[in-house]
Amino acid sequence: MENISGLVNSFSQFLSEKTKQKENLQGSLLSFAKEISSFDFENKIDSLLKSSENSFYFSFPGNQFSFLALDQAFNITENGQARFISTDKKIKEISGKFISNWSDKNLPLFIGGMKFTVEHSDDDWKDFSDSTWFVPEILICKVQGKTFLIYNYFAEQGLSKIRLTEKLSKKLESLLQTKEDKNNSSPRITNSAGLSPKDRKKWKQIINQALEKINNNEIKKVVLARKVELVLSEEINLTKSLNTLRSDYPLCCLFAYHKGNSTFFGATPELLARISNHKIEVDAIAGSINRGTTDEEDSKLESNLLQSKKDIDEHQYVLEHLTKALTNIGINISLDKTPSVKKLKNIQHLLTKISAELKNDTSIMNILSELHPSPAVCGFPKDAALSLIKKIENQKRGLYAGIIGWFNLNNEGEFAVSIRSAITKGNKLITFAGGGIVEGSDPDNEFEETELKLKPILSLFNEKKD
Repeated sequence: MENISGLVNSFSQFLSEKTKQKENLQGSLLSFAKEISSFDFENKIDSLLKSSENSFYFSFPGNQFSFLALDQAFNITENGQARFISTDKKIKEISGKFISNWSDKNLPLFIGGMKFTVEHSDDDWKDFSDSTWFVPEILICKVQGKTFLIYNYFAEQGLSKIRLTEKLSKKLESLLQTKEDKNNSSPRITNSAGLSPKDRKKWKQIINQALEKINNNEIKKVVLARKVELVLSEEINLTKSLNTLRSDYPLCCLFAYHKGNSTFFGATPELLARISNHKIEVDAIAGSINRGTTDEEDSKLESNLLQSKKDIDEHQYVLEHLTKALTNIGINISLDKTPSVKKLKNIQHLLTKISAELKNDTSIMNILSELHPSPAVCGFPKDAALSLIKKIENQKRGLYAGIIGWFNLNNEGEFAVSIRSAITKGNKLITFAGGGIVEGSDPDNEFEETELKLKPILSLFNEKKD
């Protein structure tokens, strides 16, 4: 990173220019960006995230894109059924008061996420609202080999150039003084709930309830999730955990959202939407099978997946939902004629890539509300599936299977469906895994599929010792 005084001087010049152009900046959201040489935050994630009440790490390794967001300059938090509409309204209000020096760059501004559905939070999720998108005070973004430092400030009580430059200087000094996380130990599981034969039996009973609804033509598909609770020998180190996930799942989106005393993190294979230059890309992912121990076995399993009626049907519900949603917000929809297979370390999924051009005046929140929740994490028809999930699942999903990501006021953004994830608080951790239940689903096979989906998180810890 460049010397602090140089960055602070550049920021001071930015403030001087803006105050000359506009006398009263009260109520404005200011954003200053400057390209810097580099700043290695990947080996300091745990210390940096936990030093803030509100912080966020996000990375699409394959796209050479990652960022670290610290503290909060401004936020839009909404609870209840109107969360998309209310958030959209507040975004439009602040967009008229946004002042920056980077309007031509595709950089993040709002960071955050939305829960799977509106709910009254239990203790597991009390640190998170139904929808929160915050503008961080400090954001360091690596994109296509370049590194940017972004400093944001909401001029709620006006603007003092001296106070702001001093504040930025202190924040940068704190960043530079943060040492690398050296803790390389893996916590041991000392206690668990959700992994016993009794839990497997309960799960099969829930699956059979869903199959009864499907056989009676009350619903076509429902995605049901298991919850596993762990007590660990020590608090997890996010730096080590995310580096392990990055190494094991290079095609996945990594994230860690720290708020209050909780951190929600994971490595998800499912892109909800990538929006740029008035275009949108969406992934339809549904239908799964395990990996083989040899290349020959792996290819055979891949072939079985591509020919499985049960998995093709499950995938088709997702595809129909997403293409229909895109017709409401886009034109010139393009998609693969047949599904391909996305291979991860321990599982392979059916994947169809879809793209479209966005219609004029289509907002980010409008896009998200159309796409989510898809049948990949909910079911089909959506309302019937949501109703059944609330009736027979035994937990609040919170941010699991929700939306995680970023956007800016240029209608650009990137969002993932937050699966293969966990929430941690102190030495306690809760993780989830789900499966799509359709006609032909077998309860034992569905249980084994959730076991595969739990592996990315459970493999971070050493086995319980008696």
